[in-house]
Amino acid sequence: MHTKILRILCILLLILLAFIVGISISVSKKPTIIDGAKQAVTVFMHQPKAADMRNVTFYQAGKSMSRKAVGDVCGEVFTFKDDLPYKYKRFIVEVAANQEGECVFSIPLFDFEGETISEEDFQKIWDIRCK
Repeated sequence: MHTKILRILCILLLILLAFIVGISISVSKKPTIIDGAKQAVTVFMHQPKAADMRNVTFYQAGKSMSRKAVGDVCGEVFTFKDDLPYKYKRFIVEVAANQEGECVFSIPLFDFEGETISEEDFQKIWDIRCK
């Protein structure tokens, strides 16, 4: 009788420990700089579920005074025009990340054929920040 109770208590304790470990692992997961920038880009896409990205890279510009990594995430995202598949267009997201992995992302800058800024200005920014 006592061994049955002890066995049940041990099993319950193992289940509780597994639950606590599982929660601590899932809570401590923070998106990487690249994943966070991709999420920032998909928020602005017309069809976010269809947003395919390629050549996404973080270019570190340096460290700020508060020990944050500062830089840009540059890449290409597949776009749609008039609800039809169109082509890959470039984007730039400014990022500041501290040592604990917390990141702050800017609103993405897109190369959408002069819709937000001229293509020449976008190319100048791209050449400075993404190479």
